[in-house]
Amino acid sequence: MHKKITVIHTTIATVTSVPPMIQEMYDGFEIVNILDDSMLNEIKEKGRLTKQVIERFIQYVIVAKNNGSDAILLACSSIGEAGDIARKIVDIPLFKIDEPMAAMAAEKGHRIMVLGTVQSTLYPTSKLIESKTQASQTVECKLIPNVFDLYSVDREEHDRKIADVIMENQDDYDVIVLAQASMSNAVQYVVDKRTEILTSLPLGLMQLKEIIK
Repeated sequence: MHKKITVIHTTIATVTSVPPMIQEMYDGFEIVNILDDSMLNEIKEKGRLTKQVIERFIQYVIVAKNNGSDAILLACSSIGEAGDIARKIVDIPLFKIDEPMAAMAAEKGHRIMVLGTVQSTLYPTSKLIESKTQASQTVECKLIPNVFDLYSVDREEHDRKIADVIMENQDDYDVIVLAQASMSNAVQYVVDKRTEILTSLPLGLMQLKEIIK
């Protein structure tokens, strides 16, 4: 059955990875991409999710509703809280790409490490996981600096640097969460994987099957 989904991006990294994966997983999806990297840049500059970013995101959500989309996918973890607000405004499903990953981390991990290459992603991702954990579980965060910009310059180096940090930490945690969809490909470079490594891709896209029912 033909379905239309609007994917809202804050970085070119997810524009290049998410739509092809949706097409591979599902037949007959029409995908509309909305990219506004100024949202992520503003969050990185201010160190928090701003009112202006929330307003812009809400505008894109309304565009998605008005273009006849059956659902919206938010492809950025840094503005997840804006997604929660938008859910109260529109009457079509809004999926957050990191929600299934967060739920699985809480289910599987006692000691959970969240790795990110953008500082602004660490807090919302860890907060989302903590909302699903018990008091006995721990969630820690670690920024991998000077890596995010490598994605568009040298993707293999980007992925290998992330893999190095995973390997350095894997014996200390039950679950390692890669906070951004752009980090997902790094798992292939992890040698002797000894802990659970969770990524939002393809996990975050499996929930789209709900709109096919």
